[in-house]
Amino acid sequence: MIGQLSSRQKEIIIGTVLGGSSLVKPPLGKNYHLSMRDSNDLWLLYKIEELQGCFRNNNLIKDGKTYRCSSICAEAFTELYKLLYKDGKRHMTDEIIEPMHDIGLAIWFIDGGGMTGRNKKNAYLNSTKFGIEGSKIIENYFNSLDIGCNINQSNERIKVLFTVEGTEKFLKVIAPAFPPFMIQDE
Repeated sequence: MIGQLSSRQKEIIIGTVLGGSSLVKPPLGKNYHLSMRDSNDLWLLYKIEELQGCFRNNNLIKDGKTYRCSSICAEAFTELYKLLYKDGKRHMTDEIIEPMHDIGLAIWFIDGGGMTGRNKKNAYLNSTKFGIEGSKIIENYFNSLDIGCNINQSNERIKVLFTVEGTEKFLKVIAPAFPPFMIQDE
């Protein structure tokens, strides 16, 4: 049973959910749990370690090329569900994005973003799950910080695409929070 989550742990969970993982309530359960998956087992183990007390063990289940794990059910996850979901779907609000710091943004980027464009000089965050309305909240937030970005929509896919200069600023914010094993020496 977990007690109070630290602010860092909350940011990690929020970044993880914004990046594509889910808070799930078992059919007969009272509280939610965090369900994560990734092809990189080290990445999941890193997040499990950062979320100490939220997982019974470090066991990952391998499903093809994907690793999966789920936290324990706890009231703290139920409270985060109320913040991050509306009518059963993830959504975006100023209340979610404005308090985020380097670790939450870094995890969101690693889980649900990447680099694109000529010579991969533009960072992006997938925002399809937030729709145009949520994507505008994300775009407005970063532009208010002078981290230039715009909404890029292709068919049903939506992403917040950073300008080259915006990418440099965004990476300066999040790079210090990257786990050491993900940093490549050049």
